[in-house]
Amino acid sequence: MIDLHGQISMGFLKKRGFTGSYKGMRYLLQKKGESLEAVVWPEPFNFETTEEEKKHGKEFPFHEEGLWEAVAWLNQEFEAGHF
Repeated sequence: MIDLHGQISMGFLKKRGFTGSYKGMRYLLQKKGESLEAVVWPEPFNFETTEEEKKHGKEFPFHEEGLWEAVAWLNQEFEAGHF
């Protein structure tokens, strides 16, 4: 299970994206306009070198609650094998 409590903050996300991986799934959380974008894709490559058709994402409100909704979505995508 992806648990980012204590590892990420809204202040950090205002300045830059946050990437990570979990058991074969890579992910990115980043500010996109006024939203928080979460993107997942399969390992082994990073975001920039992975083909667009292998990535998919979802947008969430850019606030604390939206961040935890995005993390829950990442876990749902992992459990469903959607990466």
